[in-house]
Amino acid sequence: MIAYKGQHTIHRKGGQIYWRAEHGQIEGINNGYAHFTSKDLLGEDQKTRFSIRFGLKGTQLYHINDAQLRVNTDQFLVMNHETEYSVSSEYGEDTTMLAFCFNENFVKDFVSYHMRTQAGLLDGFGLYDLSDPLPEFPLHTLPITDKLRVAIEDAMGNKMNRFNDTDDYDLFSSMLESVFASANSSLNVFQDQEIVKRSTKVELYKRLSIARDYIQAHFSEDVNLNELSKVACLSPYHFHRAFKHTFGITPKKFVTGLRIEKAKWLLLNKSFSVQTICTEVGFKDVSSFTRLFTSYAGLTPSVFRNQSRRTVSSLA
Repeated sequence: MIAYKGQHTIHRKGGQIYWRAEHGQIEGINNGYAHFTSKDLLGEDQKTRFSIRFGLKGTQLYHINDAQLRVNTDQFLVMNHETEYSVSSEYGEDTTMLAFCFNENFVKDFVSYHMRTQAGLLDGFGLYDLSDPLPEFPLHTLPITDKLRVAIEDAMGNKMNRFNDTDDYDLFSSMLESVFASANSSLNVFQDQEIVKRSTKVELYKRLSIARDYIQAHFSEDVNLNELSKVACLSPYHFHRAFKHTFGITPKKFVTGLRIEKAKWLLLNKSFSVQTICTEVGFKDVSSFTRLFTSYAGLTPSVFRNQSRRTVSSLA
């Protein structure tokens, strides 16, 4: 089990998530996975092996270097070997996660095989760097594609079932294959753009993803287009156009959507006034906040809170 603070309910586990040697360094012994729910999740000064983190409920906040990355049901994180990090839950809510940690020799063997067979899975220059035996993934989250979601559900429903005869080798192989395929498919959004070099597509996607992660970490602040374009190292026009094309939404609407979702959570879980929530999520004017909230949720903030609480009470 990962040495996190808080109360944990372990639903399923197998192998070893990591192993700390006598002097604190990480040693890869076996592949390992853990499916667990945490209350008051907190992990400080952690170090991981090559691992993949999925969110099944709530949002995990990973702090790596100066970046804050959100892992939830819509996006996942690949963490490279010996990545140092801290993790907590967003808003202090309960989180359910699925974490895979891999033996280094297993990953090297996986990469070597797919490079030799030219199966296409590791073809060319993907979102990862294969200059070393262990792959190096960029420091940003990746969206969970429909195929990857199916692979996660398959693992949860079948491959992790203690009564299933699928061996662990197949479980970890199929998960790595799904993640690499998902990382490559992220570049498909550039197919109709006049970008010839694959390396250019990769670099653009990385910059946009770093900016997206930055928005998710700072959406309640005064985030503007000029600031975001600097984070992405692009001109404002290029950034706005590429962000919309890649993620299907403008940066401004993305910020607004995140603010509204946080406002919903605060309305349901805190006794703050609408005015306080308005300020907390980054709006300066209650009337504009109410108007936007209503356009997204179909109800005013006050009605949303009262109606949702009545629904919860009737189900209790």
